[in-house]
Amino acid sequence: MKKIIVILASAVLFATSAFAEFRIGISAAFTNLDTDGYETVKSSGTKNSKSITEQVVVPSVLFEVGTGLRGIALGIDYIPSAEQLGSGTGADDDAETSGANKASADIEAVTTIYVTIPFNSFYFKAGVSSADITTTENLKTGTAYGNTSVDGTLIGVGYTRDMDDGFSWRLEYTQTDFDHLKITGTGGGDSVNNTIDADIDATALRFTLVKAF
Repeated sequence: MKKIIVILASAVLFATSAFAEFRIGISAAFTNLDTDGYETVKSSGTKNSKSITEQVVVPSVLFEVGTGLRGIALGIDYIPSAEQLGSGTGADDDAETSGANKASADIEAVTTIYVTIPFNSFYFKAGVSSADITTTENLKTGTAYGNTSVDGTLIGVGYTRDMDDGFSWRLEYTQTDFDHLKITGTGGGDSVNNTIDADIDATALRFTLVKAF
């Protein structure tokens, strides 16, 4: 998916001169992150589950081109900052654990390639997303988890209003469904390692200020 994102982003930017309008924008999105997951402990097979819901305000930037075809636009939205998916410290309650376990992860560098289709002042939005997952754990089991990436799909609806001097504002609601994530740990000291399985979903209410050129 990362390669597809890069190819699509390059195609959008390369085609800018052929389209009717180029736009840039900044956004702030009140985002609800739902993370459901569990860790399967090596050897014993014990599953430690956790569900976390968090609300964060996420900034982003967008680059967009209008196609001139019924107002359809193609764009790239990028979220550079990291947002913690959740953290927790478990008790020393497992035979394979020599102390309490602390685990967390950050989601960052979220890149979305999208299309918007207008209906008067409203529009439909759909796209594909890719995000980096950085794990930050302190596990007494001896297992360490590496970093990975996850892909997802986005759908949403929005409302836009024009202002003076090429500016406009948008208010939109989106849902992003990321693919199932599975990470196998390393360094467990034997041939069996812990694994993490997780599902991440994000809903966002986003305000965007856009400048057209």
